Amino acid sequence: MLEQEIIVAGRTLCYRVNFNRRRKTRSLIRILPDGTVLVDVPAAVSLLQVRRWVAEQAEWLLRRRDEIEAGAGFVRPLAYRDGEAHLFLGEHYRLSLLPRRPAGRAQGIVAQSLCLHADSTDPGHVRQRLWRWYRGQGQTLFRQRLAELSAGVPWVARPPELKLRKMRLRWGSCNERGVVTLNTHLIKAPRDCIDYVILHELCHLRELNHSRRFYRLMDAVLPEWRGIKQRLDERADFIANE
Repeated sequence: MLEQEIIVAGRTLCYRVNFNRRRKTRSLIRILPDGTVLVDVPAAVSLLQVRRWVAEQAEWLLRRRDEIEAGAGFVRPLAYRDGEAHLFLGEHYRLSLLPRRPAGRAQGIVAQSLCLHADSTDPGHVRQRLWRWYRGQGQTLFRQRLAELSAGVPWVARPPELKLRKMRLRWGSCNERGVVTLNTHLIKAPRDCIDYVILHELCHLRELNHSRRFYRLMDAVLPEWRGIKQRLDERADFIANE
């Protein structure tokens, strides 16, 4: 991912460019929780084309960024310090940093705290420890739900191979080999949102597209999926915040 910037009316607009091989023609531009602009474009698009596109949208992007930062819903990057609120399965918990492996002190959710063993309070170290915990929780829960939901989908003979990866623009993906990849950030989302994403990818095992046939499959396995998707999208910046 390339870091770029342009100057507009004396103001600096930073943006990141992601050349996405899976995109054919459509490009996407969005503002991340830290105010950075992310441009997701097909691999064939040149950096000059991206710069021109960002320049055309610059005034709107700066105005929208100002609105977000001024609003109560602006999501500031996490500081990874003791007492800070962090999401897990749709709920906020206060981070409680514990000395490494203290006697009798469990790691994980305890009451309204997310207890984490850490050798240091350095934010980089805490972030690494927290993400190791998130990934472990995701591996366990996602595999369990993938197996249980697969059993109720007629065209899935056995649970597909699962991979976890942090992604900026997707909650999940499914490739032609039938491997399902879920966004590690999903472990911070409510359980029904996790199930929605898993079922979405299971439908891709039969329809590797977003055709009418695909959406008919979604309606069959999860009739209320549209409302769940809307809630997930509305909370995307909070769930994917780092």
